[in-house]
Amino acid sequence: MDLLQQAQALIGSQYAPLFTAAVTVLSLFPKLIAPLLSAFEAHDKHFVRKPLERLKALRSSVAKNPDLSHYLETSIELEAFRIASGVTTSRSKMEFLLALDKDGNWTKPQLRSLCRHLEVPEGSDKPEVVIGGFEKFAAIWSAVAAMTIGVVGALYFTVSVYQFNVGDFIIGVSAFAASIAFGRFIVSDFISYRLARRAQATLARRQTAR
Repeated sequence: MDLLQQAQALIGSQYAPLFTAAVTVLSLFPKLIAPLLSAFEAHDKHFVRKPLERLKALRSSVAKNPDLSHYLETSIELEAFRIASGVTTSRSKMEFLLALDKDGNWTKPQLRSLCRHLEVPEGSDKPEVVIGGFEKFAAIWSAVAAMTIGVVGALYFTVSVYQFNVGDFIIGVSAFAASIAFGRFIVSDFISYRLARRAQATLARRQTAR
Protein backbone atom coordinates (compact mmCIF):
# COMPACT_ATOMS: atom_id res chain seq x y z
CA MET A 1 0.00 0.00 0.00
CA ASP A 2 1.48 3.31 -1.05
CA LEU A 3 1.46 6.48 1.04
CA LEU A 4 -1.60 7.93 -0.74
CA GLN A 5 -3.65 4.85 0.01
CA GLN A 6 -2.48 4.87 3.61
CA ALA A 7 -3.46 8.53 3.94
CA GLN A 8 -6.92 7.75 2.49
CA ALA A 9 -7.30 4.84 4.88
CA LEU A 10 -6.28 7.07 7.79
CA ILE A 11 -8.83 9.76 6.87
CA GLY A 12 -11.58 7.18 6.63
CA SER A 13 -10.66 5.31 9.82
CA GLN A 14 -11.22 5.85 13.52
CA TYR A 15 -8.14 8.12 13.49
CA ALA A 16 -9.97 10.74 11.43
CA PRO A 17 -10.92 12.96 14.42
CA LEU A 18 -7.33 12.87 15.67
CA PHE A 19 -6.01 13.68 12.20
CA THR A 20 -8.43 16.61 11.86
CA ALA A 21 -7.49 17.95 15.28
CA ALA A 22 -3.78 17.75 14.43
CA VAL A 23 -4.27 19.67 11.18
CA THR A 24 -6.33 22.29 13.00
CA VAL A 25 -3.73 22.78 15.71
CA LEU A 26 -0.94 23.08 13.15
CA SER A 27 -2.89 25.67 11.15
CA LEU A 28 -3.52 27.72 14.30
CA PHE A 29 0.02 27.30 15.65
CA PRO A 30 1.30 30.79 14.63
CA LYS A 31 -1.65 32.44 16.39
CA LEU A 32 -1.28 30.22 19.45
CA ILE A 33 2.43 30.91 19.80
CA ALA A 34 2.17 34.70 19.45
CA PRO A 35 0.96 35.34 23.05
CA LEU A 36 3.72 33.08 24.35
CA LEU A 37 6.37 35.07 22.48
CA SER A 38 4.93 38.29 23.87
CA ALA A 39 5.12 36.84 27.37
CA PHE A 40 8.79 35.94 26.85
CA GLU A 41 9.50 39.48 25.66
CA ALA A 42 7.78 40.97 28.71
CA HIS A 43 9.67 38.58 30.99
CA ASP A 44 12.97 39.64 29.42
CA LYS A 45 12.16 43.32 29.80
CA HIS A 46 10.78 43.30 33.34
CA PHE A 47 12.65 40.45 35.01
CA VAL A 48 15.85 39.57 33.14
CA ARG A 49 17.08 43.14 32.56
CA LYS A 50 15.58 44.72 35.68
CA PRO A 51 18.54 43.88 38.00
CA LEU A 52 20.97 45.48 35.52
CA GLU A 53 18.95 48.67 35.38
CA ARG A 54 18.74 48.74 39.18
CA LEU A 55 22.51 48.38 39.51
CA LYS A 56 23.11 51.21 37.04
CA ALA A 57 20.76 53.46 39.01
CA LEU A 58 22.60 52.64 42.25
CA ARG A 59 25.98 53.36 40.67
CA SER A 60 24.99 56.92 39.80
CA SER A 61 23.80 57.51 43.36
CA VAL A 62 27.02 56.43 45.12
CA ALA A 63 29.59 58.20 42.97
CA LYS A 64 31.22 59.73 46.05
CA ASN A 65 32.17 56.33 47.48
CA PRO A 66 35.04 54.90 45.34
CA ASP A 67 34.97 51.42 46.89
CA LEU A 68 31.22 51.02 46.53
CA SER A 69 31.33 52.45 43.00
CA HIS A 70 33.99 49.90 42.05
CA TYR A 71 31.89 47.11 43.56
CA LEU A 72 28.84 48.22 41.60
CA GLU A 73 30.88 48.46 38.40
CA THR A 74 31.94 44.85 38.88
CA SER A 75 28.36 43.83 39.65
CA ILE A 76 27.14 45.56 36.49
CA GLU A 77 29.74 43.71 34.40
CA LEU A 78 28.77 40.38 35.94
CA GLU A 79 25.07 41.06 35.42
CA ALA A 80 25.64 42.06 31.80
CA PHE A 81 27.69 38.88 31.31
CA ARG A 82 24.87 36.83 32.85
CA ILE A 83 22.33 38.31 30.44
CA ALA A 84 24.62 37.80 27.44
CA SER A 85 25.84 34.29 28.26
CA GLY A 86 23.34 32.83 30.69
CA VAL A 87 26.17 32.18 33.16
CA THR A 88 26.10 33.43 36.74
CA THR A 89 29.66 33.30 38.00
CA SER A 90 32.52 35.18 39.65
CA ARG A 91 34.63 37.88 38.05
CA SER A 92 37.67 35.63 37.67
CA LYS A 93 35.66 32.91 35.92
CA MET A 94 33.97 35.51 33.73
CA GLU A 95 37.35 36.84 32.61
CA PHE A 96 38.55 33.27 31.99
CA LEU A 97 35.55 32.52 29.75
CA LEU A 98 35.91 35.81 27.90
CA ALA A 99 39.60 35.14 27.27
CA LEU A 100 38.78 31.65 26.01
CA ASP A 101 36.12 33.05 23.70
CA LYS A 102 38.54 35.38 21.93
CA ASP A 103 39.18 32.86 19.16
CA GLY A 104 35.50 33.05 18.23
CA ASN A 105 34.98 29.27 18.23
CA TRP A 106 32.73 29.01 21.28
CA THR A 107 28.96 29.37 21.43
CA LYS A 108 26.95 30.62 24.39
CA PRO A 109 25.61 27.14 25.33
CA GLN A 110 29.15 25.73 25.14
CA LEU A 111 30.53 28.37 27.51
CA ARG A 112 27.62 27.79 29.86
CA SER A 113 28.34 24.06 29.87
CA LEU A 114 32.08 24.61 30.32
CA CYS A 115 31.53 26.78 33.39
CA ARG A 116 30.60 23.71 35.45
CA HIS A 117 34.18 22.46 35.06
CA LEU A 118 35.83 25.70 36.20
CA GLU A 119 37.44 25.66 39.62
CA VAL A 120 39.83 27.97 41.44
CA PRO A 121 42.57 25.81 43.03
CA GLU A 122 43.52 26.50 46.62
CA GLY A 123 46.31 29.05 46.78
CA SER A 124 45.54 30.43 43.34
CA ASP A 125 43.35 33.24 42.06
CA LYS A 126 43.00 31.96 38.50
CA PRO A 127 40.36 29.42 37.43
CA GLU A 128 41.32 26.17 35.75
CA VAL A 129 39.40 23.58 33.75
CA VAL A 130 39.17 20.57 36.05
CA ILE A 131 37.83 17.16 35.02
CA GLY A 132 37.38 14.79 37.93
CA GLY A 133 37.06 11.03 37.93
CA PHE A 134 33.31 11.16 38.48
CA GLU A 135 32.90 13.50 35.48
CA LYS A 136 34.78 10.99 33.30
CA PHE A 137 32.60 8.12 34.53
CA ALA A 138 29.41 10.15 33.99
CA ALA A 139 30.55 11.08 30.48
CA ILE A 140 31.17 7.44 29.49
CA TRP A 141 27.92 6.30 31.06
CA SER A 142 25.87 9.02 29.34
CA ALA A 143 27.39 8.23 25.94
CA VAL A 144 26.67 4.50 26.26
CA ALA A 145 23.16 5.12 27.60
CA ALA A 146 22.34 7.58 24.82
CA MET A 147 23.54 5.19 22.10
CA THR A 148 21.55 2.34 23.65
CA ILE A 149 18.37 4.42 23.78
CA GLY A 150 18.88 5.57 20.19
CA VAL A 151 19.42 2.02 18.93
CA VAL A 152 16.33 0.73 20.75
CA GLY A 153 14.26 3.57 19.28
CA ALA A 154 15.60 2.90 15.79
CA LEU A 155 14.84 -0.83 16.07
CA TYR A 156 11.32 -0.12 17.28
CA PHE A 157 10.81 2.27 14.37
CA THR A 158 12.13 -0.30 11.87
CA VAL A 159 9.78 -2.98 13.18
CA SER A 160 6.82 -0.59 13.05
CA VAL A 161 7.56 0.25 9.40
CA TYR A 162 7.27 -3.42 8.41
CA GLN A 163 3.87 -3.73 10.09
CA PHE A 164 2.33 -1.88 7.10
CA ASN A 165 -0.10 -0.19 9.44
CA VAL A 166 -0.54 3.56 9.75
CA GLY A 167 -1.21 3.42 13.47
CA ASP A 168 1.90 1.34 14.17
CA PHE A 169 3.94 3.63 11.91
CA ILE A 170 2.85 6.73 13.85
CA ILE A 171 3.64 5.04 17.15
CA GLY A 172 7.04 3.96 15.79
CA VAL A 173 7.90 7.46 14.61
CA SER A 174 6.82 8.91 17.96
CA ALA A 175 8.88 6.37 19.87
CA PHE A 176 11.94 7.03 17.71
CA ALA A 177 11.60 10.81 18.11
CA ALA A 178 11.20 10.37 21.88
CA SER A 179 14.30 8.16 22.04
CA ILE A 180 16.36 10.76 20.16
CA ALA A 181 15.14 13.57 22.43
CA PHE A 182 15.76 11.56 25.60
CA GLY A 183 19.13 10.36 24.32
CA ARG A 184 20.15 13.96 23.64
CA PHE A 185 19.21 14.84 27.20
CA ILE A 186 21.19 11.91 28.60
CA VAL A 187 24.31 12.61 26.51
CA SER A 188 24.70 16.14 27.92
CA ASP A 189 27.31 14.92 30.44
CA PHE A 190 29.44 13.50 27.63
CA ILE A 191 29.13 16.73 25.62
CA SER A 192 30.16 18.75 28.68
CA TYR A 193 33.16 16.47 29.17
CA ARG A 194 34.24 16.84 25.54
CA LEU A 195 33.94 20.63 25.77
CA ALA A 196 36.13 20.62 28.87
CA ARG A 197 38.75 18.53 27.07
CA ARG A 198 38.58 20.90 24.12
CA ALA A 199 39.11 23.89 26.41
CA GLN A 200 42.13 22.21 28.01
CA ALA A 201 43.62 21.54 24.57
CA THR A 202 43.00 25.15 23.50
CA LEU A 203 44.70 26.52 26.60
CA ALA A 204 47.63 24.13 26.16
CA ARG A 205 48.13 25.33 22.57
CA ARG A 206 48.09 28.93 23.71
CA GLN A 207 50.70 28.21 26.37
CA THR A 208 52.91 26.47 23.80
CA ALA A 209 52.57 29.36 21.33
CA ARG A 210 53.83 31.89 23.87
